Amino acid sequence: MAIQAVHMGVLAVDAISTVHSLSSKFFSNLHEQLNIFKKEKGSSEKVKVNELSASDAEMLKEFKQDLADTISALLADALVEVFHQKFSSHIVSHVQGQVNGVIGRYVRTGLKSDRTEEKLKAGQNNRYISYMPGDPNAKHKSAGEAGKRSESHAEKIRNPVTAGTILDIRVLSEATGTKVVILTEDSHGRLTKMQELSPGAKATNQTVTLIYRPKSAQHPDGHYDVRINNQTVNIDSESKSCLFHALARGMKPEAREEEIALEADRLRSVEADTLLRHPGQWEPFIKRKEWTEAIRGGDWYMAEGAAPAKKKIKLMKETEEALEQETGQVKLYEEWQQDSKDRKGIGKFINGDHQPPVNSILKANELNQNSKLATAMLEVATSSSPLDKKLIEDVYNTHGLGLPIVYVPEEVHREFPSTKSQRFRDLLAETISKDDVAATFKLTILGAMPRSMLDSSKKYNNFDQKKMSPTRLKVFQDSFSEHSKALVDKWFNLLGHKTDLMKPEIKKEMEDWINAKKYEDQNDPFRNQVISTLQSVSKPGNVTD
Repeated sequence: MAIQAVHMGVLAVDAISTVHSLSSKFFSNLHEQLNIFKKEKGSSEKVKVNELSASDAEMLKEFKQDLADTISALLADALVEVFHQKFSSHIVSHVQGQVNGVIGRYVRTGLKSDRTEEKLKAGQNNRYISYMPGDPNAKHKSAGEAGKRSESHAEKIRNPVTAGTILDIRVLSEATGTKVVILTEDSHGRLTKMQELSPGAKATNQTVTLIYRPKSAQHPDGHYDVRINNQTVNIDSESKSCLFHALARGMKPEAREEEIALEADRLRSVEADTLLRHPGQWEPFIKRKEWTEAIRGGDWYMAEGAAPAKKKIKLMKETEEALEQETGQVKLYEEWQQDSKDRKGIGKFINGDHQPPVNSILKANELNQNSKLATAMLEVATSSSPLDKKLIEDVYNTHGLGLPIVYVPEEVHREFPSTKSQRFRDLLAETISKDDVAATFKLTILGAMPRSMLDSSKKYNNFDQKKMSPTRLKVFQDSFSEHSKALVDKWFNLLGHKTDLMKPEIKKEMEDWINAKKYEDQNDPFRNQVISTLQSVSKPGNVTD
């Protein structure tokens, strides 16, 4: 007995020492990594406590406490497991329970000290979004901003290019009475449960099981599939709608693919309507999501990929293959900014060109504040509907983060009328202000051609000066028709539910005009309008492009 007691004592000392060492190393590494995170981001605090209302400040305090609880609980579980491996397997089960409690209290107390609590700001927590009860009758406490976040998110989620997140799953779970289980594959390829969301306001009428796949070589943007009858059903959807397609397929497993596409669109509308009907219920959830994104740099379980994995910065070099791959991509300006951070060097040979220029959209609104087209474009730029005029200033400052841009070779971009000619930008602004959709996009497309392609009689740069220049021009010309149609399609998707101006027959007219290459027709009146603006060229200087 004496020998056994000594042996158990040695085991206990070793186990406690190991747990203490691991927890100390965790705090040290956490501190170090947060300092690196802060230094790399180089950003000031995005959530300023002194600017929050009393209710928001209390919510932020609870949010930080939830972060502490989440991380400390996970760490406690891990360290208890280590303790068991070192010691607890040698003692009876009722003592193991006591050990769990002691170790858990020790870790939680240590983690929530004043020294470490502030360092938890870079953590991430979605348990609030997943499990916090929602009150359909809740009213937002700040009358001045009542429902603003819910309205903004409702507007965004109607847009088919907006990726779904766990917040959207939670809203749809409540709205449709659907229990949603989220699985993912572990390192051994086994499916394990990540999260479970159940409707609280109504009885569950069905269960959908999703499989979340983070960013990888196979799924560069992350992905959702669905599990039906213990079989994985792969979801093949365009744009960023895989979450909504997966939910639609799970809810209607026997439906045809055409019906699933319609159901996915309907789910977006259901969510948007739910947010608008009960803004008070969802405002705190959306605010939590915004804080999470500001602190962590992105949301968890996004269709675009999970945030925890550190991005590997890729150095981009100009090659013909790289030019062909990048030229003609149509994205939002905020996506271009992120691309520029993630892929160093891309900005040396590719530019993100606003089409139409931000300057033209802003001036169109100044020319005619009743312009439906200018207003709709600014709603896209500000993510507000109806247009919040106070946010227009941000469009000047940020160059319209939510507006579409086209990836074009840097040298070619410098020769566009939209880059070189203020007269062209003024012409386009006047056209937008008159709500002439077809003319707006024809001029936009023509304004995004090098001047030498429009008027060969002038000594405009034709890119024959150095080896790569002809290649840049050829790649751009080869892409021109397709990326022009993609731009028109993007704008019609963004504006289609904002204004009745975006008629199908106008879109068809634009596609026919592009397919017929009317932008090369010397008799085309719009082409001649653009050429006339080149007669007096002025460099844009500090004009917002």
